[in-house]
Amino acid sequence: MADEEGMIGDSLTLELVCPRDHTRLEAVSDQEMRCAECGRSYPVHNGIVSVLDAPNAFYEGAYLNQTRFLPKSERIWHAWPLWLLVNGYPWMVRRHVPEGARVVELGCASGVAYFGKRYRMVGCDLSMVSLKGLPYQQRVQCDAGDCIPLPDGAVDAVVSSYFWEHIPPQTKSRILAECRRVLKPGGKIIFLYDVETDNPLIRHYKSVDPALYKRQFIDGDGHYGYERPRDNQSTFEAGGFRIIEHRGLEKTWFQSPAAYVKLRAYEDRLERLFALGSAMGRSPWFYLYTGFMRLLDTAVCPVLPEDWARIELVVCERAAD
Repeated sequence: MADEEGMIGDSLTLELVCPRDHTRLEAVSDQEMRCAECGRSYPVHNGIVSVLDAPNAFYEGAYLNQTRFLPKSERIWHAWPLWLLVNGYPWMVRRHVPEGARVVELGCASGVAYFGKRYRMVGCDLSMVSLKGLPYQQRVQCDAGDCIPLPDGAVDAVVSSYFWEHIPPQTKSRILAECRRVLKPGGKIIFLYDVETDNPLIRHYKSVDPALYKRQFIDGDGHYGYERPRDNQSTFEAGGFRIIEHRGLEKTWFQSPAAYVKLRAYEDRLERLFALGSAMGRSPWFYLYTGFMRLLDTAVCPVLPEDWARIELVVCERAAD
């Protein structure tokens, strides 16, 4: 399918459509776009088009993190650190999505600098503050549960990291329907997300104090979409996607530093160990510990039970109609 070229820039951008009726939005000025069909106007702030009805107080400015690493070239000896970062998410996208492809990142926060260099990117997020620092060609403030405001069949891939677990189960099917709509035939989704886990360490502390677990792991981060790996995979399949690859991560007692920060709230005999684990998220230990975790994920986790995963990385292909 030929690329749909943009109304708000050069060939790096896509047309946007009205969330109400999918009619193309037209630029009225540098500060406004309008739907010719329903007449609704959408503001533009410093190049960021907002199609939200109202700001989201929980997410506005909550996630400002950006993965800044840029390899000197695409040669393996320059690009391999992408395998280390964000549980291998940038590496997986690089493997499955060719350079120059048109890609949407949902819940992008402040983004992945490498994606902005390698792909023609559209970043979608609820937070205007997060989008201001996004190094992508196109930035849209929207709720993917209502609409991804792009034309049908316009993109090659939809990707996200730590977005899916924020989506209530009853909303996930609507987002997948939007992903299918905007993807070209054979397009891919690549999602990294936390899951409801039977990891022995997490399971123990969940049983000790279920209310504290809920506060730390669910309510505190808005993780209302926690589901078991198989349930998520079934949702993808029911939504019209074929699973190409899925990897369960962090199945052992060794967890990301952020998990140990939450576990410290239990204040038991392992608190000092959890404090040490929390410190692994800071220099000078961060890269060494991250490399160790990625080796565990690659060599050990595949032989452990699927439900022990605390995180899952999934690649799916848009199935034929």
